[in-house]
Amino acid sequence: MKLLMILILFVPIITFSQVERPKWDYPVKPGSEEWRQFKSTDDMYIACQIPDDILRQLNTEDLVHICLNFPATPQFLLFNTPQDCFMAFYSNFNGIRELFNRKDMGYYLINRYTKMSMSDFNPLWPLHEQGKYISQYKFIEAILAQSQVIKSLNSEERKSLMKEVIRKIDEKLVKRDLFSGNNIQINLWVMAKILSYENKLYIPNMNIKDVQTFLDSGMPVDVDVNSIYELAKKM
Repeated sequence: MKLLMILILFVPIITFSQVERPKWDYPVKPGSEEWRQFKSTDDMYIACQIPDDILRQLNTEDLVHICLNFPATPQFLLFNTPQDCFMAFYSNFNGIRELFNRKDMGYYLINRYTKMSMSDFNPLWPLHEQGKYISQYKFIEAILAQSQVIKSLNSEERKSLMKEVIRKIDEKLVKRDLFSGNNIQINLWVMAKILSYENKLYIPNMNIKDVQTFLDSGMPVDVDVNSIYELAKKM
């Protein structure tokens, strides 16, 4: 009975001693009058920067959420390669640069990626909502393909990521009416980057220069992507 009373007395102390995590959301979003006043993408990026004092306090999980919910999903079609698109985002948004300074970024990115489900797609959504949903996969996969992310993972985490990338590409192949070829090549890019890091990217009769171009850019020109897919399944 005495022990129970002690525990009851300590509950309020524990509860009130907890420090609430800082929260932050974009002050301007599409659809607002201020957003409509933007004259360029530079205006958008300036408005979406995270204040430095908040940026340093955000934990990695929240920072991943903020980065992946950027108000305007990067437009891959406006760039020559997926890597060019990512670098434009990286250069212009302080949130993603801070995320890449976090040693545990890979863990939380995989966690978020694993929770994404094709079953969430609603064919009754307006076309722009459907496009946004599809772009979210390409966005996070372009981030996961970055060498800094792959290096941040341990061996088991890289295997876990590979399994999830394979699962996602298989789901995309079933829904080809939604996911075009350039959506699927992002998965192959992540696969190739993981295989390369693990020194397991060997394709018979491969042109090393072509493979390196794919690793650097995300564009599989003259690369046997079927071999990459098969190697990934054996990892």
